[in-house]
Amino acid sequence: SQVRPVTNGEGQMNDLLRVRALPSWGDAEIPSDRDRLTDDGSHGFAEVLRVFVRTWPYLAPMIFGRWVQYPTIRWFGSGTVDDSAVWSFRHGPVLATLFAFIGPSIGLLPIGQNWQLDLLVGATSAMALLCWVLIFVTDRSFLIATVTLILVGSAANLFAVTAVTGWQDNAVVALVTLGCVSMWMLQYRKVADGLQVRFRVGCHLIYYYSIVWLSTTVGLITGLFTIDLLNQSILQAQPLTNFMADIVGRPELAAGSVESLGVAEREDLRWLYILFMVGIGTLMLPFGMILPYYHVWIMQVINEELRLALVERWHQLSLRYHTDHRVGDSVYRIYQDSAQVTAIIDMVISIAMQMTQYAIALLFVAALDPILGLMVLTAPVLAILWARWFSPRMRTRSLVARETNSDLTSRIQEVLGALPLVKICGNEALEQQRFEEDSVVAFNSAYRVRSLVAVITIVMFSLTASILLGGEFLMAVWASDSRETFAAVLIGLIGLSFVRWNLAAFQWAQGQQFVAGGLVQGLLRQWTMAQDMAMGLERVFRILDIEPEVKSAADAITMPQFSRELRFDHVSFAYEKDRPVLDDVSFTIAPGTVTAIVGPTGSGKSTIAGLVSRLFDPDSGNISIDGNDLRSIELDGLRENVSIALQENLLFAMSVRDNIRYVSPNADDNHVMEAARVACVEDYIGGLPQGLDTVLGDRGGKLSTGQRQRLSIARAIAKDAPILILDEPTAALDAVTEQQVLLRLAEWGKDRAIMLITHRISTIQQADQILYLDGGHIVEQGSHSSLMALPEGRYRHFVEAEAALAKQLPETSEHDESAPEDEQ
Repeated sequence: SQVRPVTNGEGQMNDLLRVRALPSWGDAEIPSDRDRLTDDGSHGFAEVLRVFVRTWPYLAPMIFGRWVQYPTIRWFGSGTVDDSAVWSFRHGPVLATLFAFIGPSIGLLPIGQNWQLDLLVGATSAMALLCWVLIFVTDRSFLIATVTLILVGSAANLFAVTAVTGWQDNAVVALVTLGCVSMWMLQYRKVADGLQVRFRVGCHLIYYYSIVWLSTTVGLITGLFTIDLLNQSILQAQPLTNFMADIVGRPELAAGSVESLGVAEREDLRWLYILFMVGIGTLMLPFGMILPYYHVWIMQVINEELRLALVERWHQLSLRYHTDHRVGDSVYRIYQDSAQVTAIIDMVISIAMQMTQYAIALLFVAALDPILGLMVLTAPVLAILWARWFSPRMRTRSLVARETNSDLTSRIQEVLGALPLVKICGNEALEQQRFEEDSVVAFNSAYRVRSLVAVITIVMFSLTASILLGGEFLMAVWASDSRETFAAVLIGLIGLSFVRWNLAAFQWAQGQQFVAGGLVQGLLRQWTMAQDMAMGLERVFRILDIEPEVKSAADAITMPQFSRELRFDHVSFAYEKDRPVLDDVSFTIAPGTVTAIVGPTGSGKSTIAGLVSRLFDPDSGNISIDGNDLRSIELDGLRENVSIALQENLLFAMSVRDNIRYVSPNADDNHVMEAARVACVEDYIGGLPQGLDTVLGDRGGKLSTGQRQRLSIARAIAKDAPILILDEPTAALDAVTEQQVLLRLAEWGKDRAIMLITHRISTIQQADQILYLDGGHIVEQGSHSSLMALPEGRYRHFVEAEAALAKQLPETSEHDESAPEDEQ
């Protein structure tokens, strides 16, 4: 493809390379700043696994659920409840031991009859013993005992269903399992006069996987026996095995009773087979319909938890962080990267199921012949070797794709946010070109990921297919020779006809071998996608790992009533270490006074406002209210007592009422209208068709600049805070409206400290004291008259320059109501 560098007017190479089209062969070009993102070896298997483990806090609620406590069962009276009493699950071992003892004692699970039943007796006894162990161990030993209990219980239930005839053994094992599970689901504790009981609910991942495991087990068992019935008895007229004859209730068709099956008998079995499959399908249909919806619900709840945690952390980060990051990148991380948590859960669940199915398939295939088992085992070995080559390349390309897509999101956000400027400047074509450049780069980076995935899939499919074809050839030869299977004795005990290689054994082994091969390919796909998921989640966890610079101290005090002074004492601050914004700034502000902060652009005026509300903390010095350092005051309480009208008049696409009471959601209409009166916006509101219920456009786009400014002032006033900061409050107001607003503010703020950050001389003259900042220093401080008395004063020079400019460019009045009627 043609890659044309975009150069500036001086002929210097721009960092962004324009990509016009995808190449017909090979990888597409990516801008140099993104293509330098490579895997430095810090994202190996252990690191990827660590990222996955970090999702545990968001999975745990769906695994452990919550406790629902029932009212106390009173023995007598109504004494107090001791909440310090320890919850107990000692009933679990008692129940498990009781059920394990009942089985042999009443003959449901007799001892000495055959080795299968003796094995189940040992397994149930081991389950009961492990329950007792759980009572006396803690920490790591508790985890080991729990995992062992789960494995022993699962094996016992599977063995009881597949290898032992009758229902009695299944009932005993199920009851012992229920006793073990009761430790998890039910607990109790004794209180002063009774007993409290609680049940665990909401373990949705446990519920979901239990249903999935049940469905898988039912499918495996029914498939195992129905394929024997179909291929041997129905298709080849072979007698039923004794086990199968007992199941279908036709003992006269068992081997030893007949040599072969007649047409009528095979016809009966065919209808029996059809009815059985329809019955199993009907039984499993509800699960097949419910599980997908249940799965989606679980995933969305977990995703929402991570997304909320991410947004909550973003709110906690100081503006120092946000000024260094593009909004579009934040949006992409919140919406797209955070969604990887559900993909990981899906993947972990899928891997667990696939590994279980693979182990079962490997076990059955190896039981038929060890050579087949070895061939099936070769596939994952080849997959691991192949994964060692592609994994770092996949991580690199995934990271580049996420970074470039984040750039594209940022481009969209920035252009939409500056749409009026784009249209005014006539730069639609330029912004379209820039969007195309970022869009093609994002597309190409995604293409590089997808092309690598395609190569990975093709190579693994070829390797697996070679193994499967070789195994299929051997099975065909063995079936034609009726060769005895490897575990013929064990297979005969289970009740299958696979003691020799026949059509049923061939069909089953072929299916299991293909299942095993597909599972290996599936696991490799999961690992491939895991690289991308890890890159996305790592971008999320980078944010969650950032400790907020500004937060309440552990011993923070409640915000005291502001009565004496707000003091800056030798305060210094810098957004970047080598570029100080404020340097050794000291001043005091008393309640009932108006302080104007004046100075050139970039002198640190707005930074002072941010420091008062702890949007940042000073690098040195301290800021205090009535002698209490702001860092010692509870953060939320402090911000409730400081109200700011920002220089940028931010409004929301909500009603006028909701915009004004955004800082005080519970304010009534009288409070809202009083704030509107002080800001001189009540006449405008009264003229709106729906009054306070009138919905504004996005960012207040239906209002003029002056109207937005006065609504911002009204919102700050509605908070009714003792400290009010107005950043350029009258810049867009005409002289008459400005004076009216200032007079009402002075009346409203008699007991409040008001800070005005402004360049308007008419506004500054209303202040009780003036702070003149330049280069981060307060160079002059005093009233208007005292500062004007300084012959070479900086403030005096500023006022005289403004006056001279005003004579050359007479002030034009701005009328808020000049906006077109349809825009209001």
